[in-house]
Amino acid sequence: MAIGRYRDVPDRMDDAECAVAAAQYPEGGLVVGMGLGIGLALLFAPALVAVGPLVGSVAGFAAGRWVARRRLRQLRATR
Repeated sequence: MAIGRYRDVPDRMDDAECAVAAAQYPEGGLVVGMGLGIGLALLFAPALVAVGPLVGSVAGFAAGRWVARRRLRQLRATR
């Protein structure tokens, strides 16, 4: 994915890359994952409150990267 390569030069991104970068899928996934990690740890195992947000953040960020790559492929395929 070109986000890392062209982070300093957004003019070199195509329209699909700009749309995917603007949506901030990995960052949103990180926040949602952290929230789920806290919430689920509080509901099921309060002793895991220290680990739940960390695991949730990593899983959410990974899911966000996957969604971003999938969306980028989808946008490029429609052109």
